[in-house]
Amino acid sequence: MKWTPLITGLALIAVALPAAPAAATGQVTQAVSVTGTDTIDWRACGEEPGAECGALAVPVDWEKPDGPRISLNMTRRKATGQRVGTLFYNPGGPGAGAAYLVRNWSQYYFSEELRERFDIVGIDPRGVAGSGQIQCGKAVHDPAVTQFPETRWEYDRLVAHNRAVGVSCGPLIGHVDTGSVARDFDAVRAALGEEQISYLGRSYGSMLGTEYARRFPDRVRAMALDGIVDHGMSSRQMVRDAATAVEDGFDRFGEWCERTEECELHGRSVPQVWDALMRKAEKTPIPVTGGRPLTAEELRYAAYVMLTLAPEFNGDLARGIVQAEQGDAEILGQMRTEALDNSAMTSAYRAVLCQDIDPGTNGFSQLRAWARDAARRAPHMRGTSEFWDMTTGCLGWPVQPSNPQRPVRITQVPPVLLVGNTHDPATPLVWAKSLARGIKGSQVLTYDGDGHTAYLRNACATGSVDRYLISGALPAPGTVCR
Repeated sequence: MKWTPLITGLALIAVALPAAPAAATGQVTQAVSVTGTDTIDWRACGEEPGAECGALAVPVDWEKPDGPRISLNMTRRKATGQRVGTLFYNPGGPGAGAAYLVRNWSQYYFSEELRERFDIVGIDPRGVAGSGQIQCGKAVHDPAVTQFPETRWEYDRLVAHNRAVGVSCGPLIGHVDTGSVARDFDAVRAALGEEQISYLGRSYGSMLGTEYARRFPDRVRAMALDGIVDHGMSSRQMVRDAATAVEDGFDRFGEWCERTEECELHGRSVPQVWDALMRKAEKTPIPVTGGRPLTAEELRYAAYVMLTLAPEFNGDLARGIVQAEQGDAEILGQMRTEALDNSAMTSAYRAVLCQDIDPGTNGFSQLRAWARDAARRAPHMRGTSEFWDMTTGCLGWPVQPSNPQRPVRITQVPPVLLVGNTHDPATPLVWAKSLARGIKGSQVLTYDGDGHTAYLRNACATGSVDRYLISGALPAPGTVCR
């Protein structure tokens, strides 16, 4: 199976991103602080005509502006028609760079209308891709370390593993919080000479957009967020909502197989097949040709990521389950490799989120109670989600979160468009609605469909986002794209 650029950035973890070459601009050096007089030297670059690459140095620690700095890697594509302004873009992750996508894959990420009307700027956030890529010396994911500990020994082993990973990542992990990234983006805005910018953020990009609007409301012209993470929620609530959403996605997949003859599980009970496979994997991991066997936890996570790509990848998920059932989990093993074994992606993902997410647990007993609750909410997926991964993955992290969840109260920003899917397994629609209550004048656009994010996968949602970003006109209240 081949992961095409068309589906990259759909999942919060952005599993299918094309590999971006490491850039020399990602070095930490000693320098002075950024000011509004700094400029960006653009140069032609990329495989497709029209791209310009540039860099801007910003302080590693914004509280010490005269200290060491880090160089941000970025790409710009100028408007091909009547220009509205500058559009900043973040595809999600965290751990996904935007510069490479804008440079070489812009036609897959932006409509013709946006490419015509905006200078589109893709910035690799600090610690990601060409902006000082974090590379932990110890693998973030270890199949021998469970994220669902059933004993205190397993819990202590998880905490010790997380601490060891964090220590191996280097000192930059204390400065990759989303608040610092928002300040970086505003430094780029100033260097471009723009009074205001427009912004399109997907998945984790919604957290970044929210943080930018919170800190710099008067510098926002328009902001569209797709696949909403409400950073005002506790980890407990995120874990609950995510468990329910992933199980809903699994149920929807089973219903699709039931009515679709092309599904390789058609005519069989998908939940029964899946549960039997999980019982088998819990006893003996499932072999993978050319790779290590898949544990039950890894199978669930690989399936979760494929559910974020529904309905387009439903057939591949069904085929992957059949393969695993027959003794060679090739497809799900490939997804495991993309989602859990990509060291650059997972290193940045963990480092950023452990600065932004406070696990909020007081020890083994409480975490075990959370796991049991998640299993009740999700009997087939057992609470598997990225929000369980980040909650348990940050236990024992050697750096305390500097930008943890806190109530969102934004009142001075222009109207913000929030897009949510009714059956999004990664970022449930309720998060778009809850964030809307924290951003005065914001409005939710609903896409009645499956998978993670709606832009460029649904014509109604795409058209609504484009019209809003170009003209500032929000869709009618209560609009549902079907």
